[in-house]
Amino acid sequence: VTVERADRSKHLVAFYSGPKPLDTGTLTGRLAESLPEYMVPSAFHWRESLPLTANSKIDKKALAALAEEPATTDDEHQPPATPTEHRLAAAWAKVLGVPQDRIGRRDHFFDRGGTSLSAVKLAIALDRAVSLKDVTAHPVLTDLAALVDHGPQRHATRH
Repeated sequence: VTVERADRSKHLVAFYSGPKPLDTGTLTGRLAESLPEYMVPSAFHWRESLPLTANSKIDKKALAALAEEPATTDDEHQPPATPTEHRLAAAWAKVLGVPQDRIGRRDHFFDRGGTSLSAVKLAIALDRAVSLKDVTAHPVLTDLAALVDHGPQRHATRH
């Protein structure tokens, strides 16, 4: 389903069902191999079953409502713990258009609705303390904070 963010931009959210949740990194990677970037969903939600209409078709309105809810994981919400994590959470909240208290230290930037464009905006908001490549390589808040805290020697990693 397509979901509109607070900044009026839109992103795709995918829902799937199956015996168990799949690794979102694998899903994203597989789809990115054959789809243009704008067609790769920014978030994936596993459900034991998908909501159906009275006609036994997928209920897209119900999925759109579910997509508006913040992404949840099996882990409990862990608020930012370090000054750098708090600074990054504030920037994420601004760029993603979500309340800062909803950003947790184990949150994944792209699962929260981030895109390459919003990652660039994040880099600018952080006075270029991180780059687009850094956000892509370290999309979890606590990992990105560790990168910022440990300085430029980690920026030289190759992909």
